[in-house]
Amino acid sequence: MSNLWDVSNLWERWRLLCRPSREREIVVQSVKAALAAGAALGLTQPWAGSHAFLAPYAAVLAVTSTVRGSWTGAARQAGTVLAGVVLAYVVSTLVPVGTAAVPVVVVLGLLAGRWRQFGPDGWWIAITGLIVVLNGAASNALDLAGWVALSLCGSVAGALVNTLLLPPVHLRDARDAVTALTAEVAATLRDMAGSVRDGWSTADASRWVDGARGLRHAVRVADDAVWYGRESARWNPRRRHIRRFDSPLAGRDVVNRLSRVCEGVLQVSVLLANVAAPDDSVSGDPELANLLERLADAVEVLAEDPNELAAALDVHGAEVRRLRDGAGEQAARGACVIAVSDAVSELEAVTR
Repeated sequence: MSNLWDVSNLWERWRLLCRPSREREIVVQSVKAALAAGAALGLTQPWAGSHAFLAPYAAVLAVTSTVRGSWTGAARQAGTVLAGVVLAYVVSTLVPVGTAAVPVVVVLGLLAGRWRQFGPDGWWIAITGLIVVLNGAASNALDLAGWVALSLCGSVAGALVNTLLLPPVHLRDARDAVTALTAEVAATLRDMAGSVRDGWSTADASRWVDGARGLRHAVRVADDAVWYGRESARWNPRRRHIRRFDSPLAGRDVVNRLSRVCEGVLQVSVLLANVAAPDDSVSGDPELANLLERLADAVEVLAEDPNELAAALDVHGAEVRRLRDGAGEQAARGACVIAVSDAVSELEAVTR
């Protein structure tokens, strides 16, 4: 218990919340959800009656991790509530016995919720219809209109709070994810280059293959982060903040190019593993090692300063072309050179 209230721990947590971090974002979004709930309740309480929970409930759901997600989610939520109460009204009219109406409204609600426009919220049609039927409000048109109005007011309140009060931007996360990907790619290339220069074994090549396959996971993480970052910039009024943290690294094209570079690294590692397989050891190849190191240099330049990438690639362009022209002398080595050369071409495309 004493550690929980230790002054140093409290200070460290405070510092963590003061700088941009996932923890601070969670706290900010939680506070915004609380404010949205309070605002929705204050606006609707005078006329909400026994359904006062609906507006703050809808407001909390509308405070999502992106501005666009808040508004599209609010629209879907309003649509599912409207569909649910209309379904409950129709079912209660045609099936007057309450017990019999319950399974009917659930089945029809789940089927209606499969419509793609409702997205992942479609099942709320069945839930809303079920609640309305069970509380006896399904035959009261005025009461049902109140359900829709309260949900709509809450959703709009939540979306407004999320839009006007520190709307979330995730471009920094996208940039960090791509930077982490470039660091992994460069580290794998340097590891390969170090052994290729002095000679490598089957164990070395096996390690490279495992590492290169692991890069695919880093590519997926970076791709998701970039998509999330771009999504957070849509409909977001914090244009100055977006310009501040936007970066060429936070673009889908860069991730796609790096993904192809990673596939080239995997191809090279497999080829080197096949070469080492017969006698468990291969003599060094300094030229190929230099080529791998140059590719690693270019990947690191991409992360540090994309504007310098073209110059970094031009320095070694002649050497890459010379080795590729002579690639037919040894099949495996030639394939490695071609794979690395193709990876360099992918990086060159980023500069265009």
